[in-house]
Amino acid sequence: MPAKIAIVHDYLFQYGGAEKCVETWLEAYPEATLYTSFFVSDKFQSAPLILKAWEEGRIKTSWLQTLFGFKPLQKYFKHLVIFYPIVFSLWGIKGYDTVILSSTFCAKNIRFIDNPKILFYCYTPTRFLHRDEREMDLKTINPALRLLLPLLYPPLRWMENKAIKNLNKRKTHWIAISSFIQDEIKRIYKVDSQVIVPPVDLERFKNVKRVEPSEDFYLNIGRISFHKQVDLLVKTCLKLKKKLYIAGATAYQPEMDRLQEIIDKEIKKDPAKKDLIKFLGRISDDEMDDYLSRAKAFLFPPKEDFGIVPVEAIAIGCPVIAYSVGGSREYIKPGVNGVFFDHHTVESLSEAILEFESKTDWDTKAIIESSKRFSKPNFINSFSELINS
Repeated sequence: MPAKIAIVHDYLFQYGGAEKCVETWLEAYPEATLYTSFFVSDKFQSAPLILKAWEEGRIKTSWLQTLFGFKPLQKYFKHLVIFYPIVFSLWGIKGYDTVILSSTFCAKNIRFIDNPKILFYCYTPTRFLHRDEREMDLKTINPALRLLLPLLYPPLRWMENKAIKNLNKRKTHWIAISSFIQDEIKRIYKVDSQVIVPPVDLERFKNVKRVEPSEDFYLNIGRISFHKQVDLLVKTCLKLKKKLYIAGATAYQPEMDRLQEIIDKEIKKDPAKKDLIKFLGRISDDEMDDYLSRAKAFLFPPKEDFGIVPVEAIAIGCPVIAYSVGGSREYIKPGVNGVFFDHHTVESLSEAILEFESKTDWDTKAIIESSKRFSKPNFINSFSELINS
């Protein structure tokens, strides 16, 4: 008889790397039930397995589903930060052989009733409770709530500590998405964990052909936010007179205005820099694959817990120039599929770009081969071993 499996995820509000993990579990365990605080179906039109689970009634939501069923209220989902752990702490799941916790924040607060095996896939310790606030993107939150947040930290930390004690009491098996997060889990929660890297749909890239030689532009893809260090890319490429294409959007228009101001100032000094920086806006998966197949290299400057897009880049054969702190150390092999830079300065990134350009024998096949350990089958097999052990 197959194991009865539950997946518990914080919320299904955007289709990002964590949600792709959820979708991979639903692919591996098609009878699994998914518990989450709320689900916004419009955000998951490109995630058929999640939509199927919803249509089949296998996604269980809390009372927040009624609230965020009204589209105008969805933009306020960050404002209810105090409620999420409370919602889960009042929610009990019973009778599953295995529970997979998929969480950065509140799913770990759920109550367990007769669940012999608990696997906690930790993307990161809760950022706004434990990490440098400069790494957080709070600018889109109402200013009044930003002032209120420090008052919410003590009860939120108390609820989290209670959840961690409960998990350890139940002999939960902790799993980190990278060695960087494994160290963070040990530092913050005083718990040992196993590393299982997130899945990347490598099959999608099999028919994407790398353009050789590459075209004369660098590429960055992702949300445009202060902690993504996009301004560092702009300043560096303007200094070196290198073309940079930036794909993505922002929820905070002043970020874009500030970037444009940096560009305009440089163009005023040197009109020849006018066409160096190009904003592509939101792009489709097919467009992303096309740009990655043609770019000289993918630039990845933030300190991230992991980072899916750089792995997708190397799966196509596109080298990556990445910040040397964080999840990038999990997949960048200097001289094989990319180059590191050590400091968030124009000088440090400039040196890395020039080092990259000085190497003329980048091996596309070796770059693609370095992505193989991040395949979906490897991810599924790792969890299946834990579930069946």
